[in-house]
Amino acid sequence: MDGAGLSDHERRAFSAIAADLKNDPSFERHLRSVHTRAHHRTLAACLLGAVTLVLLVAAAVTVSLPLIWGFAAAWTLTVVLALPPAGRWVGRRLRRRVPAEAEADRP
Repeated sequence: MDGAGLSDHERRAFSAIAADLKNDPSFERHLRSVHTRAHHRTLAACLLGAVTLVLLVAAAVTVSLPLIWGFAAAWTLTVVLALPPAGRWVGRRLRRRVPAEAEADRP
């Protein structure tokens, strides 16, 4: 391949693979479930973040040891749940920015 694109043989092979995947219901179901799980995880991180904030305020006002430990546990879970969606968001932003900067650098 000379870098200009796919050869006819490669295009036919790619089309056959794409058609097989399109007709595979388990693959389609898997793609939908991955997308749904990511949204559920993001929603759970947001809700847990709100609970963490409430626990922080309650622990600061009452200076209760169980509330402080509850806040610490909720904060840890929030960070663990929020890191993957935050990483995906940053990655999307960087991928969107890098091609724009590459275009600006061209003469």
